Amino acid sequence: MKKLNIKKGFSLIELLVVIAIIGVLSAVGITAYTGYTASAKEQASRTQFSQIVSLVNAEVAKCSLGSGSYAWTGDCSGGITTSTDSSIATYLGSDLGMKNPYSNSENVTTTFTAVADGTTNPAADGRTTVYSNSTSVVIKTDVGDEVLSQTIADAS
Repeated sequence: MKKLNIKKGFSLIELLVVIAIIGVLSAVGITAYTGYTASAKEQASRTQFSQIVSLVNAEVAKCSLGSGSYAWTGDCSGGITTSTDSSIATYLGSDLGMKNPYSNSENVTTTFTAVADGTTNPAADGRTTVYSNSTSVVIKTDVGDEVLSQTIADAS
C-alpha cells in the first residue's frame, strides 16, 4: 500500500486574512485606548481639583473656629493673606506630592502656580493656579476644554 504524502499547513490566503483581521482589531483597540486614557486624565484632574477645594475649605473652616492651624503655614492668626497662594501651591506639590495627570514628568512649581490676579487661567491641561487676596482664595484647574474655578472666602 502506498502512503499519501499530505502536507499540513495554512495557505497564503488564510495567513493574509488572519493578518488583516489582526490589523483591524489593533486599529480599533488603539483608538479606544486613546479615548480611555484621555477621559482618565480628565477625571483625575477633576478629582484632584475637588480634593484641593475640599482641603482649602476644611482648613479655612478649621481656622475660623479658632482651632488648629493652616496645613500650609501652621498659623491661622493672620487669616488669608496675599502670600497664602504661594504657600498653598507649594504645599500641594511638595508636601502632598500631587502631580499633573496630563504630564507626570512636569515639576510641581509648573503644575501648581501662585498667580498675581484672580483672572489668570492655568496655562495647560491639568495645571492649577491659586490666587489669594485678603478675603478669599481662588483655585482654578484646566481640565480638557474647560477651566474649573472655585472661590473660597475667609470665614474669620
